[in-house]
Amino acid sequence: MREYLLPKEGFRVLFVIGKGGVGKTTTSASIAVGLAERGYKTMIVSLDPAHNLGDVLMEKLNDKPKKIMDNLYASELDMEKLIKAYLKHLEKNLKNMYRYLTVINLEKYFEVLSYSPGIEEYATLEAIREILVKGEDWDVIVFDTPPTGLTLRVLALPKISLIWADKLIDIRRKILQRRRVIAKINGEQEYDIDGEKFKLPKEEAEDPVMKELIQYKEEVEFVENVITNPSKSSVVAVMNPEMLPLYETRRAYESLKKFNVPLRLLVVNKVIQLKEDIPELRVKLEAQRKVLEEIGNEFHGIDVITLPMFAEEPRGVEWLKRLGGMILEGERGS
Repeated sequence: MREYLLPKEGFRVLFVIGKGGVGKTTTSASIAVGLAERGYKTMIVSLDPAHNLGDVLMEKLNDKPKKIMDNLYASELDMEKLIKAYLKHLEKNLKNMYRYLTVINLEKYFEVLSYSPGIEEYATLEAIREILVKGEDWDVIVFDTPPTGLTLRVLALPKISLIWADKLIDIRRKILQRRRVIAKINGEQEYDIDGEKFKLPKEEAEDPVMKELIQYKEEVEFVENVITNPSKSSVVAVMNPEMLPLYETRRAYESLKKFNVPLRLLVVNKVIQLKEDIPELRVKLEAQRKVLEEIGNEFHGIDVITLPMFAEEPRGVEWLKRLGGMILEGERGS
């Protein structure tokens, strides 16, 4: 049994990543089904905007966890809904923090922000955080992720966001300090907003902006601490025995190392295995051999498992149980 896929400190989080079309969702579902069959209460969540988790499980899914079998629940998150909820949260907080800036058209601002680069990544990160906050409800949480590029940006966000949060907190402290100096010179200033008297906050304890920044930093730190903890999180990379998926997996491995996110397992999917020579496939098999050789040379310390190309597409719980056994314990499919 692969111990790094099992809960150790509370719950275990698995991020299954890979290039589109390599069998990432099938691998995610197989791991989740295999863990559930072995008695672990497992939640699998699709973060990919182009969902096909429901197709693999042969179940209709939405953003609410649905029971698939004993110990297994599954959901597909609605990205458009996530972005709207994230922006609604930001809008509510900003309107509360900056009530005195009535000249700003916040509605127009958020209408533009919904199309801004990076908003999908931040909304995805917030969805992951909300799931992790309730992580103790599960033994294992499996995330079926979007294609590699978006996933890496999401996994990098906590570290990047913490740098921004520290800078913004420092700037806010200087603003509050200057307000205190000005108040000593000019006295307290009040503003009238819709008949309500309002004073600009000068102390951290009474400043809603500082409170929001500190809360945001704590929330991001929580996610960062989970995804970088080898006892809590593992990344499973899925690739086909071809050069382009190899290049992408190599880049992903280097990026994950920079952000201290532990890649533990590499699943090489759809490996062609022949009982007799087929001349038309010799070139393909030679290319496959070279890729497998490169994997052995490059991914030191990473567990590698190869899965054969099956005669039919693995779908449904029974198929996934067989495949899950091959991944979790090296069992051979019959």
